[in-house]
Amino acid sequence: MSSDRVPADPSGDSFAALFEQTSGAMPRRARVRVGDMLTVVIVQVGKDVVFVELEGHQQGFIEATDLQAADGTINVAVGDALRVRVVQLDAEQGIRLAPTVEAAVAAGASVSVSGGHGDEADLVKIALGQVISGTVERVESYGLFVQIDGTKGRSGRGLLPTVELGVARGADLRKAFPLGTKLSAKVIEIGEGKLRLSLRALKDDEERAQFEGFRDQEKKAIAQPSLGTFGDLLKKRAPK
Repeated sequence: MSSDRVPADPSGDSFAALFEQTSGAMPRRARVRVGDMLTVVIVQVGKDVVFVELEGHQQGFIEATDLQAADGTINVAVGDALRVRVVQLDAEQGIRLAPTVEAAVAAGASVSVSGGHGDEADLVKIALGQVISGTVERVESYGLFVQIDGTKGRSGRGLLPTVELGVARGADLRKAFPLGTKLSAKVIEIGEGKLRLSLRALKDDEERAQFEGFRDQEKKAIAQPSLGTFGDLLKKRAPK
């Protein structure tokens, strides 16, 4: 993936304008089927959609929101290859695609997790490296299952492996983390139907931030000239 950060609206073109420009290249009868997995190449990045080229010089599009990072930017560029799934075939708009979870994560995009009511407005966005809050729903010898706040069901449940808990080896997890325990953790892996969380990584981040804050304060203290004591100031002002 390109490391260049592409603004969510580099050209200011709307979906309608981009569609008019490229509609001639859109096949009226798609040669693909819904559910097909494809590798495509990005040919244009717009405000609402990202246009891609499929095999056979067919063209499809990905909703821009499917590739947006948490800050609204799109970190893909023309020429990037993406693994996608065909989600809709439309005689007017063409072939609608969605990046796989792995492709979206690799592009730095947030991934949608269902809130449990089956409606798009209910989706919860989760990104790699994000700090989430949740509740311990299940305890196993190999770790904890945490239901992320705002979600229901398996898609919003993450695994907190024992090695990422930061507890002593052999600790009784059921005593340390009873069912219903509220906690915060860092998302360290996202895959198809899989979320991996870490308390240890979150603690490391917090300690690093504290250390850097302390170091910045020290630098400021060293750079700031001392005003001296009140006695020193009087001596400087005393006539010679």
